[in-house]
Amino acid sequence: METTTKLGSVGQRVAKEVARLRGRTSVRELSARLTKLGRPILPSGITKMEQGKRRVDVDDLLALAAALQVTPTRLLLGPPPTDGKTENPAHREVWEHVDAWVDEAGHRHPPEQLLRLAPDLALEPWDAWVWAQGDMPLGEIWRLADESSITFPEGEEERFKAENQLPPLRSYFGQAEDVQDAIGGVTRAVMAALDQGLTEGQVEQVVRQATTRWAKEAAVRARANERGDRSDNEGENDA
Repeated sequence: METTTKLGSVGQRVAKEVARLRGRTSVRELSARLTKLGRPILPSGITKMEQGKRRVDVDDLLALAAALQVTPTRLLLGPPPTDGKTENPAHREVWEHVDAWVDEAGHRHPPEQLLRLAPDLALEPWDAWVWAQGDMPLGEIWRLADESSITFPEGEEERFKAENQLPPLRSYFGQAEDVQDAIGGVTRAVMAALDQGLTEGQVEQVVRQATTRWAKEAAVRARANERGDRSDNEGENDA
């Protein structure tokens, strides 16, 4: 039986994101995709989800993410922060705006945008995404009500990353130092390009162009090697 319990901030955000990401895809089409994934939800159920009248449980969440071709994090947190040079209008719906304020010590704090994760927990969107992707722990953030800052136990960051990230690329590419050096070189080049003002899209375009050029040159080398092998074989046969 469907519950009518009022949704929290995260539940409301998920409802908005399902509707936003569905876009022009009909509820019938999305329902059909979910059925093929083994998590059938009627079109009317999807409509109620988007209206906040039907709760989305974790099984629904994962199936919806797969059907909408996004990650569960995207549904939970909404659109990721931009690079600061562009604005995503959707952020106005899912982020909370906090006006400038002055604390007890007289320090003025600028306006900020926050992403609410729990009734009494809201983070800057960038920090929320960094945590959600396993890049940085929040620490014992629940202690903030009683303490002015959070301390991380020794090894906390390493433990957090080990439990929430994929293993290093070395596991996939082997132990070859030249491969690791190449990966490091690409990473440094990308970061340098971004520092110089290129956008992520421009960097991706450069990488695609370089990949295409490499493929063409590799094909030329392969054909040259084939011709060389044939010449060698013909020379051996004549001998």
